[in-house]
Amino acid sequence: MIKIAITGNIGSGKSTITKIIRELGFKVFDSDKEVKKALLKQDLINEISKEFKSKVSGLIKKNKIDRAKLGEFVFSNTEELKILEQIVHPKVWERKEKFFEKNCNEPVVFLDIPLLFEKKLQRKFDFIIRTHVSEEVQKKRVLKRKNMTNAKFNHIKKTQTDYSVVEEKWISLDIDTEEDIKIVKKKVKNFLDKILSLKKELDLT
Repeated sequence: MIKIAITGNIGSGKSTITKIIRELGFKVFDSDKEVKKALLKQDLINEISKEFKSKVSGLIKKNKIDRAKLGEFVFSNTEELKILEQIVHPKVWERKEKFFEKNCNEPVVFLDIPLLFEKKLQRKFDFIIRTHVSEEVQKKRVLKRKNMTNAKFNHIKKTQTDYSVVEEKWISLDIDTEEDIKIVKKKVKNFLDKILSLKKELDLT
C-alpha cells in the first residue's frame, strides 16, 4: 500500500485536493474531520473538560465542547495547545490505524494531515502533496470561516510550518490551488497516474 500525505497551511486548498482525489475513487483520511468526530466522544469530552473547564468559560454546552471557545484559547496559548494535542492526537492516530486496516487492499491511500511537518510525520509517507496559495488569498479564505477572527488566524499561522525551510526533497507534488480547477485536477491526475504506473511495474518485477 502506498501512503500519500496531503498537507499545507490553513486555507491553502487541502480540501479541494481531497475532493478531487475522492472523485477519482481513492480513499482519504481527513484529520480535521476525524478530530471533530473524536471531540464528540464522551471519553474525550471528559478528558478535555477536566483539563480546560477551569480555564475556558463556557467550554461545555449541552455536554458538548464549544470548539470555537477552546480553539480561541489554545491558539493564543502555545503551551495549552500542546496539552490539547497530547489529549486529542493519540485518539486521532488510533483512527488512522483503523483506516489503514480497513483499506489494506487499496493500492494507494491518502491522509489529509495539516500538521505533517510540525509533528515530524513526513517519514511515514511514500509521497507528499503540498498545497499553497498567496497570503492574500489564504487570509480571505480563512476569514470566511465560522467563528474565525484576525487574531485567531494570526495565532494559527504562527503554529504552522514555514515551508521556505522545508527541504524540497520531501515535497512530491506542489500545487497552487489558486490555479484554474481544471489545471489543478489535471496535475493531480497526472501525478497519480505516474505513481500507479510505477507501482504496477514494481509489482511485476
